[in-house]
Amino acid sequence: MTQSTINPSNSGVIAILGAGCAGLSAALRLTQRGYAVVLLEQADHVGGLAGGVHLNGNTYEYGPHTFHTTDPEILNDILTLMGDELIPYRRTILIKFLGNYFSFPLAIRDVLHKLPPQTVLHAGLSLVRHFVSGLLRPPAVETSETILKRYYGNVLYEIFFKTYITSVWGISPAEFSPAFARERIPRMNVLDALEKIRLAIRNRIKQPVQTAGFVENVEGKLYTTRKGFSLITERMAEQVTQRGGRIELNATVTRLTRQAARVQRIEYTQAGETRQIECAGAINTLAINEMVLMTEPGFDASTLTAARALKFRALVFVGLLVRRPTVLPSSFMYFRQHSFNRISDLAQFGFHITPAGCTLLVAEISCDVTDRAWTDEPFAKTAVIEDLIAEKLLGADEVIETHVFRARQAYPIYTLNYEAHLQTLLQTIAQMTNLETAGRQGRFQYVNTHIAMKMGYQAADRLIAKLT
Repeated sequence: MTQSTINPSNSGVIAILGAGCAGLSAALRLTQRGYAVVLLEQADHVGGLAGGVHLNGNTYEYGPHTFHTTDPEILNDILTLMGDELIPYRRTILIKFLGNYFSFPLAIRDVLHKLPPQTVLHAGLSLVRHFVSGLLRPPAVETSETILKRYYGNVLYEIFFKTYITSVWGISPAEFSPAFARERIPRMNVLDALEKIRLAIRNRIKQPVQTAGFVENVEGKLYTTRKGFSLITERMAEQVTQRGGRIELNATVTRLTRQAARVQRIEYTQAGETRQIECAGAINTLAINEMVLMTEPGFDASTLTAARALKFRALVFVGLLVRRPTVLPSSFMYFRQHSFNRISDLAQFGFHITPAGCTLLVAEISCDVTDRAWTDEPFAKTAVIEDLIAEKLLGADEVIETHVFRARQAYPIYTLNYEAHLQTLLQTIAQMTNLETAGRQGRFQYVNTHIAMKMGYQAADRLIAKLT
């Protein structure tokens, strides 16, 4: 972060809605420039989806987060902030399909060697057919399904993607914007894939050959801490308060009051009371559609329609303290046919866990807030434990504790034409003279933590430009 200071006399306080990665980063930028900030966080801890729930001496995180980036500013700031608390980390990921574990993102080596030869042949022919037809006859309407078939062919699409994506997101890839497949799923080069298929066939007749996998490109080295990513967000929060910033926990934002294009006041509830902040400006990191809908006077009809069109997918997290040093054969695993779609083994992330000799598992159940998994905690706990037993990963007598925690807006759902609705909201916010928005929820983008941090910096810079 550039070392420069602006001291805006009589500028008033900047309200930051949410104390996740984006909100904390925005607060760090603003406090460094001399602005007074107040962060309003609904939870009883900072970090948002990158935070952690502290229970009985252990930290259960909202998924397997690690820090990584090649952005020099973000990297320098976090390395300086964390020092030797950062631990270099190498992650391993597996996904279960058709009775086999595959490396994830998909490695062509696994696909070729673990699927039946006839399926491999059909997959290769399907890959070529869809690749060529995509060049000669582009689809009239591009969706994530058309892109995934072009990337992988229909056979691999049906085996690996269609059912899993539908289960996790609640809609089929045919209903997904093409942006989802382009941004979140690595592309397989068809010519390389064909060469690997040819070599794999040779390998089946005892001619040895090496095959390299297609793996996800991770930006920069991976780091974790003994308390996971949540320790990074806690250190960020400490620095904000050291600079005079204020963080209000258990504070639920209920209303933004504006006069024309200027936010005047933020209303929130805390400890059973309704409270207000008169603000000189605001940065939102809450769900962008909900923030727009809670603003009064309301925006124009097209903006409200766009806000109602955007949807999020919820997650239920089931945390288990298990009497074993590790449980999973990898850092985390994906499953298609269990109650949970992903599960992490936190001992493999370098976590300090008590008592000694135990690990923490965090299973993630994708759902809607009307689903039973969201509303019925005993049901969610039982479903996860039964599936782990069925998978032969643990025994019921090894489970010491179980806990449930939730995220209502975990994943923005990239439905077809969501871009137009999002653009309407972003244009409306851009026209406000003292309001900005940032983060996964605040900009409706399925981004990693380091990108959310960058968004926080950028939102602070844009707000400063508006105010000066």
